[in-house]
Amino acid sequence: MAFNRILGQEKPKQILKNALQNSSVAHAYLFYGQESIGKKKAAIELAKALNCGSSIDGDPCDQCSSCRKIENNTHPDFFFLEPLKSTPTAREAIIKIEAIRELQRKLAYQPYEGKVKVAVIDDADLMNLQAANSFLKTLEEPPSSTLLILISSHPFKLLPTIISRCQTIRFQPLNPENIKRILKETVSEEMAEDSTLDFRTIRSRGSVKKALTEDMEDIANIREEMVNLLQNISFDRMDIVFSHAKSWARQSDQWEMILNELMELVRDIAFFRSGCSESEIFNRDIASTLKPLAARRSVKSWLEMFNAVHTTKAALSGNANAQLFFENMLIDFCKVA
Repeated sequence: MAFNRILGQEKPKQILKNALQNSSVAHAYLFYGQESIGKKKAAIELAKALNCGSSIDGDPCDQCSSCRKIENNTHPDFFFLEPLKSTPTAREAIIKIEAIRELQRKLAYQPYEGKVKVAVIDDADLMNLQAANSFLKTLEEPPSSTLLILISSHPFKLLPTIISRCQTIRFQPLNPENIKRILKETVSEEMAEDSTLDFRTIRSRGSVKKALTEDMEDIANIREEMVNLLQNISFDRMDIVFSHAKSWARQSDQWEMILNELMELVRDIAFFRSGCSESEIFNRDIASTLKPLAARRSVKSWLEMFNAVHTTKAALSGNANAQLFFENMLIDFCKVA
């Protein structure tokens, strides 16, 4: 049945099916958890179940006109809102107040064809402040016959008053078996070798999108560059500091990937230095390189490097001077090298 098409997420699925069977569906939900683990699919299945004419034990039939229209996003009582970039060169997509007001206008009417109007807001944490405050009014006085579903990978960015007015359901990272199953059903034949699937599964961290979209050659190159950096960084090699900072500052579309890879490498090295086994390491395929590197510095030094990367990542989410922050981060590396 329909909810069973969502791999994993047994607890969220059971919560939703119980609510459907007991007619106790909340007026607003917040589905949260890391990116690409089934939150959006669950929202769509819930919308289908509420409007399905032939649902069984809370599961939509997937065959009726209502189910097919919601699946194809053509149902007049189903609304899907996601962030948009204000300009082609904008760094980040956002949800503006105009989009929220348009949604509110649509929700003001009674259902046109279905039983319940359902509005799904993907990446709800990317509502700007004006949009969030406007949407809060809808949560405080929800229209009749309406369900609101917020989806977020970063719920801490949402207004606390928005969170408090939603029933929250946490979605967990998918286990390796489910990730590998999805990969086998999705990837091309040339990517379907066991070694490639295993590597992508490990790299996924439980996220389908990460497993599918990563360019393994790019990842291998950036990790090699960063391992070399960690092996050689010191005040005697300030050329490394300035060349890397200047190069990274130019790659604004790669900042998140660069900093995430660096954080995970330093994290793995700190784990090795603490005596952890390979099973607890993300970058297991290069464990033989990371182990001797870990022994060069103390756990405290590696953790200070990790904190420096985390601080830089937070700064670059705003309008910070990228080159300056990259330089400061690498100088912090030199201090503990």
